[in-house]
Amino acid sequence: MPASSNLQSLDKLDRKILSNLLSNGRESIANLSRNVGLSRTAVSERINRLEKTGIIKGYTAQIRIDNSSNTASCYLLISCEKGRKQDVSAYLKEIPEVRSTSIVGGSFDIIALVEASDLQSIHYLASEIEGFCGIRTLQTTVVLHQPFCR
Repeated sequence: MPASSNLQSLDKLDRKILSNLLSNGRESIANLSRNVGLSRTAVSERINRLEKTGIIKGYTAQIRIDNSSNTASCYLLISCEKGRKQDVSAYLKEIPEVRSTSIVGGSFDIIALVEASDLQSIHYLASEIEGFCGIRTLQTTVVLHQPFCR
């Protein structure tokens, strides 16, 4: 497969391997083999190919917000002052509870996903973030249910 491979060109088995790795990047080859229904050698070869073609870019560490499996999540919908999107994005990157940011078009400039141990912590973080220079308005929307997360 050429280096310009994309997800649409993958077969069902490659997609299943990727799905498993997205859920747990440290999954053993033996467990992947059982989940996918291929030999360990075949799974290992597929993973190597996915890495070489750039479809798998790397493996990352994720922080646990607290010791319980229950966390609160919220999306921050942020409008920035003109020319301040990059400053605000850089500021958000420094906050560990901010899991991701997207610069978007439309009514808002940035959408950020925040995860914390409880809603009170999210309220505190949102209030802190709202005061950052360069943010014109900030709206929050709480995640009620997340059917799956990778």
